[in-house]
Amino acid sequence: MTDAPAGTIEDRAYESRRARPSTGPIRSLVAVQVYVVAAYLAAAVIPYLWAPRPYPPTWTWIVPGWLLGVPGFFITLLGPVPGILLAVVGGGALLAARRGCPARLYRWCVATTALAAAYGLFACTPLARTIAAFVAD
Repeated sequence: MTDAPAGTIEDRAYESRRARPSTGPIRSLVAVQVYVVAAYLAAAVIPYLWAPRPYPPTWTWIVPGWLLGVPGFFITLLGPVPGILLAVVGGGALLAARRGCPARLYRWCVATTALAAAYGLFACTPLARTIAAFVAD
């Protein structure tokens, strides 16, 4: 007598789907981390580096300004708090999902957590405070 798995193929497929944790929260965290870093770069770093040159025409930066610039302004004024907070939450997500997360999503989570940590550490530097003063002015 052989040991065959109990149930039909549909039952086993349902059990494997049910046992797998949801990746939605991790995907959302990755998206927020990417957005925060992109908004900081678009609202603070790029204008700071662009400052000695004449600005491009207004119509080229209206949509990016509303999508990234306005939130990035407030992210810049908050300083290192968003970066450090997102890095800590990302580290916790990495520890919690190291087995149940697909490998590709896990690599994305590692990369965005590293970006958020780099942003948080950079925001603690005097150069970042100079950029924040430039943005606030």
